[in-house]
Amino acid sequence: MSQINQPHLPEEVKTELISIHVPRTAGTAFKEVIRLVYSSEEIFFDYPHKGPIRNRMLSKPKPEVKIIHGHFPAPKYNQRFPGAKKIIWFRNPIKRLISFYFFWKSWQILAANDQQYFENFQEANLSFIEFAEKPEMQNLIKLNFLQNDQLKNFYFIGIQEFFAEDLHELKIMLNWPDYELETQNTNPYPEYKLLLKEVLSNQEIVDKISALNHEDIEIYQEALNLREQRKKTSEIQYYTQNNSGKKHIIHKKQKANPLLTWGYIDQIIIKNQVLRLSGWVASLDAGILEGFKVSIGNQEFSFFEKTLNIPSPDVEKVHPSLSGSGDARFRIKVLLNQQLINQLKHSLIALNPQFQGGEGIVILKVLEPLLPLPEEKYIKTTDINESGQFIRTSFKLLGGLIQRLGLQPTDNILDVGCNIGTVAYGLVHYLKPSGRYEGFDVVENFISWSQKEITTRKPNFNFNWHNIYHSLYNPTGKISANNFIFPYPDQSFNCVCISYLFTHLQSSEVCHYLDEVYRVLQAGGRCLLICFLVNSESEELIAKGKSSQQLIYEIEDGFTIDINLPEKGIGFRENILFKWIEERGFNVLEKSYGSWCGRTSSIKEDLLVLEKGI
Repeated sequence: MSQINQPHLPEEVKTELISIHVPRTAGTAFKEVIRLVYSSEEIFFDYPHKGPIRNRMLSKPKPEVKIIHGHFPAPKYNQRFPGAKKIIWFRNPIKRLISFYFFWKSWQILAANDQQYFENFQEANLSFIEFAEKPEMQNLIKLNFLQNDQLKNFYFIGIQEFFAEDLHELKIMLNWPDYELETQNTNPYPEYKLLLKEVLSNQEIVDKISALNHEDIEIYQEALNLREQRKKTSEIQYYTQNNSGKKHIIHKKQKANPLLTWGYIDQIIIKNQVLRLSGWVASLDAGILEGFKVSIGNQEFSFFEKTLNIPSPDVEKVHPSLSGSGDARFRIKVLLNQQLINQLKHSLIALNPQFQGGEGIVILKVLEPLLPLPEEKYIKTTDINESGQFIRTSFKLLGGLIQRLGLQPTDNILDVGCNIGTVAYGLVHYLKPSGRYEGFDVVENFISWSQKEITTRKPNFNFNWHNIYHSLYNPTGKISANNFIFPYPDQSFNCVCISYLFTHLQSSEVCHYLDEVYRVLQAGGRCLLICFLVNSESEELIAKGKSSQQLIYEIEDGFTIDINLPEKGIGFRENILFKWIEERGFNVLEKSYGSWCGRTSSIKEDLLVLEKGI
């Protein structure tokens, strides 16, 4: 390795940890943990795709960086940061090589996908044995990563097969704060599992691979021995697997609110077992897009080909104020097997854009929706102009439920004021049959359509009409909203969504509905609430004529756009609404202002995330 000039290290440089990411050894999962524990300014990622920039911490170290993580040889930073604690993760070398083979093979197919003679692409057709016999694949850990470093000199050596246990120990050793650990990536492809079984059951192949990688196997065995010694002397309580085989969950930490971003998937194409996605993403002030998390049908994909920061004059023309809008376009290619292709037609595709400062708003789309669109006359009744806007609104609400509330596919969710099924339209692509959706509304035609078009296709989606009086939507209703008791048992839902109802209710009705939401939510359950928050900033913008909602007529605890028919559009004083929320025992986890009053925002109305105290 060539030496880079290393000037005298300033005393203020505080780099504490050096983390070596060996491919296919849980390094990507560990990288996500690092993002949860440290701020973006405290992390430096050293990966080959960064080119010369990857050596910046050698030539011009940043004083704020506390941890360096990436694909690099273990001795790289020994002289520059001699006091830093080194961390490395290992995995059974044969299993790692099988995983790496499938990973490599997939990349070869993606690279060849654009070539005219795809079937003749030789590299993609190498067998596992041929791949393993390639010189550069033999003893890769020793030659490319560990080199001359000794395991005994590492601060911590983790084993991928015991990822949750070892991560728990490292967290305590480093005194890391609590965080929420997302599900560890698994390989979704049946072909990988079949190959794994085939190789491990053939002793002749195992012996051959072992002989080719004897140094890596010796290193792995030494790492296991060191781990056993560590466990014997450690006073830390280890996590173990329970009877269901699931590892205990690391302590939860409230997720950070998504960054203010805009984006859309323009095109979905499947060709030669490759899913191609194209679209654009830009932010208000988060800088340049760095990557994505990609999920299809609730399955996260750990590898895919991406091309970012493609020139996009069309996006810049529409969104000139956004950072990087002139280079906002992207392309993604994901290798799929035939089973996934067969399922893709109605599967939910989710892209979580990644920026240096965190995660942007998730982008959702399906190749072909499961449900027909409601009639235009119904759509326009819900303050939505046309079918395209209805679809975008539905998937944006679904994204909020998943990203902000942490909605799981098996959860029970209540949709208060479900209208024409705006939330349900997108949710049918996410919620599993073991999950449950309940929605109710005061407009009988809305419920009739939803029962006919949604419940008949998805029996776990239930819609109910209640003859509740509403001056605008049900003027002949017989039930007072102030007296309506939600027809559900206490603590029967994980999540509640109130998409637009509170912009059409009076203050006493809002207070009563908050009481009922609190009652039916489980402890720790969350509610997504959309509303108009009136404060000094929004009042000033309204006065300047910037707002799309002229909330200028004062009513009890708020304002309306029509003094003769207040329910047409109501906004509440922010401090008063928060007082009602807190009096009922909710915690406000997120407050995001919308663009309705003239602000710059990627959401229209104001949005709150409430949590029922435990």
